Amino acid sequence: MSHGIIEKNVNATYLKKVHTMKITKKVKYILIAVWIFSLLIMTIGTLYIGKRYMDAVYGNERPTNALYKLKDPVMEIYQNLSDFRGNLNQSMQETPEIFMDEDYLRDLNRKSRAWNTYVVVKVDDEYLFSGIGTLDEELKKQLEDESSRTDAGQETDQERETGFSEFILQTPNLYLCNQKTCYTDGHRITISLLTYYGNYIQQFRRTVIRYVILMLLLMFILSAVISVLVYRQFVKPLVKLKDAVDEIGAGNLDVDIEIDHNRRDEIGELYNSLEDMRQRLSETVNLKMQYEAENRELISNISHDLKTPITTIKGYVEGIMDGVADTPEKKERYLKMVYNKANELDVLINELSLYTNINNNAIPYEFHRVLVKDYFQDCMEEVQATLMSHNMTLTYKNYCHDDVRVVVDPDQLKRVINNIVMNAIKYSDKEQGKVEIYIHEEGDMVKISICDNGKGIEEENLSHVFDRTFREDSARRSSGGSGLGLAICKKIVEEHGGTIWARSQKGYGTTILFTLKKYIKEESIDE
Repeated sequence: MSHGIIEKNVNATYLKKVHTMKITKKVKYILIAVWIFSLLIMTIGTLYIGKRYMDAVYGNERPTNALYKLKDPVMEIYQNLSDFRGNLNQSMQETPEIFMDEDYLRDLNRKSRAWNTYVVVKVDDEYLFSGIGTLDEELKKQLEDESSRTDAGQETDQERETGFSEFILQTPNLYLCNQKTCYTDGHRITISLLTYYGNYIQQFRRTVIRYVILMLLLMFILSAVISVLVYRQFVKPLVKLKDAVDEIGAGNLDVDIEIDHNRRDEIGELYNSLEDMRQRLSETVNLKMQYEAENRELISNISHDLKTPITTIKGYVEGIMDGVADTPEKKERYLKMVYNKANELDVLINELSLYTNINNNAIPYEFHRVLVKDYFQDCMEEVQATLMSHNMTLTYKNYCHDDVRVVVDPDQLKRVINNIVMNAIKYSDKEQGKVEIYIHEEGDMVKISICDNGKGIEEENLSHVFDRTFREDSARRSSGGSGLGLAICKKIVEEHGGTIWARSQKGYGTTILFTLKKYIKEESIDE
């Protein structure tokens, strides 16, 4: 059986280790998650900021990786602008009226924004469309001055060749402007293509500032997340455990530790160990208090039980000394009473000494394999003689097989039987008292039942009959004894590996039952 218990404990320990996540492993997972999160945020942030930089410097609809693929992005912008300008010039010659359609101009501006170029269209004296939003008054003035110069015939050779005049606008930003005028249905349409000269230094500064802000924000978020995790996972539980230890140290063994009881890391193990320690301390303190209360009750009962025979002895001795017993018959009666009370004292002291030795495991047991049939037959002869001297009868029946053996200490087991029988004699209130003893086999145990027809015990007191010093009040008034008899029986039976219990009905009698282990040959090696 011990091997099975050890194996069960080993398996439980193994399973506990398998399902336990150590704090070091938990911290490692947190750090890995932090690194992955940081790299993800940095990658997304870099792509976002790079895209903004590309849009600001080289125009929309350019991927971030263009920074690494394009050898000369500025040259590509002007090449695209030249092709766009050629297509636009052809459209102005073939279908100039479409430049009065705002939807077409909006789509045209969306395409031109890919290389930082914006479309501005003026019909007669009103601006029909502006791809850069609301036009600044200074910008309008520069566009109108250049348009007036072209109308005056001050065109360059390049302007005559491409059809577009090209000039620089300096306010409010630096733009390269390509401008062309066409006519349709009596309307004068002036188309201006404003290509933004990006302020690269300014865009680089903005990019660096954005990146720094992103890193600071990332550090703040990570610091907050890690701080919350560390506080919730480690600091807060440790503080609660420390408070619980202080409460336990102050003697409060009913403290409830408010942490996650399902944790499987070192803190969970620490909680389980602390909880086990608290429960063991609580049980130890309760047992100690109970033991002290029982000791006080035992001392009180023993003092009372010793005082009664001593008082009687003193009374009869004083009677003899004072001459009250003035005849030989009185003296003999007084001396016999003194002798009987002295015997009661001897029994009380012996029971108290025996219980103390049993309770302190100071009695050596000598176990032997005995046949149930022979052993109990011998015991019954002594029991029957004792009962006959008190005008009581014995009924004994053994239902075990003849070869059934038990492993017992014969002397101590006989003490159990005698104590139970003496209780039956002591609490018998019938004219014809009787005791019935039955022995049965129950699996690998032998059950012994000892029944009487005495006073019986109240149902609420049955669970206490094996407590030391327990006796019902009516029994205490009518009989002597230390009250240790059944407590001694319980200790001896438990040392034999059995159990003992009682059944009773008030006024009809009591049955004490206990079990003993059978001797089985296959177990002889273990024994």
